[in-house]
Amino acid sequence: MTGLYPIAAGERLPAGMTPSTTKARATGERRPPKRGEWYLSGAIIEAHRAPNDYTMPFMIARLVAGRIVYDA
Repeated sequence: MTGLYPIAAGERLPAGMTPSTTKARATGERRPPKRGEWYLSGAIIEAHRAPNDYTMPFMIARLVAGRIVYDA
């Protein structure tokens, strides 16, 4: 599951997305997130949505929806 990160507990997802089928992926951009943007943070990396404009840089993320299938 390299490159996909869980959504932090308590974060509200857009309609039709659920925490079990939605993950976040880094965009490669590192800058202060603007209000409403998703970013990655934490000792155990999770996706968070910025409640307002930040001044500290974080890795910007985008949400990806889908199902993870494991090959046995």
